Amino acid sequence: MRLPLLLTFALMGFSVAAAATVNAQAGDTLQRMAVRYGTTTQALVRANPSLPQGPLRAGTRVTLPATAVRVWSVRAGDTLSGIAQRERTTVAALVAANRGLDQQRPLMIGQKLLLPTPRAAAAPRSAAGAVARPVSIRVTAVMPVSGRVTTPYREGHLSVDLAAPTGTPIRAAAPGVVTQSYFDSKSGWGWTVLVDHGNGLQTRYSHNSANLVSVGHRVEAGQVIARVGSTGNSTGPHLDYRVTYQGQPIHPFSLY
Repeated sequence: MRLPLLLTFALMGFSVAAAATVNAQAGDTLQRMAVRYGTTTQALVRANPSLPQGPLRAGTRVTLPATAVRVWSVRAGDTLSGIAQRERTTVAALVAANRGLDQQRPLMIGQKLLLPTPRAAAAPRSAAGAVARPVSIRVTAVMPVSGRVTTPYREGHLSVDLAAPTGTPIRAAAPGVVTQSYFDSKSGWGWTVLVDHGNGLQTRYSHNSANLVSVGHRVEAGQVIARVGSTGNSTGPHLDYRVTYQGQPIHPFSLY
């Protein structure tokens, strides 16, 4: 017998919540919070029509769409560290997501905790064993598209897939120069644009329906450079967004 969906979630420790509100942190924008809570910028704008899309004041109350909310219902024996480990997050992230939560106090059975977005897979390691991640990037990056993550950054997929309707504008993440704009049939990336931002930072945008820039073009952050498509080896319209630093792939969201 199949259990009703709500009962299934309850037995797993989850409860389904309506839209919740959280506090913005210093330096937050709706775009950054969308990434953190697993939703889209457009969904946050719709849920918070009076808030600016630029920097938010620390403590600003932001409503999360119901689809972005994951709630853990505390069970006997639960601890913050145990929940963090199961949900691939950190105790610090749990405390930040739950106003008034004191990690020094024991949890109460039935207590509801808002769960932050799970951590992505670890960045790849170099031959020396050090994690390949940016150490001196100074850039104010723009998300190329606001879409649902369909394939996260992980071993074997060193990029992020963002689903969006065909024709959605793809924007340059930061100022730079277009070094490649071509159809990649060999690797299956389809129409692809590569932008060099200097200091070893590059971004790549693939599976486009159309490229709107040519090699040598200088682009600004947020400038439309292509449109979402499903060219090459693709099962549906999305952007394959890849970032490299000093020749090493890094998690694209580390720029935000």
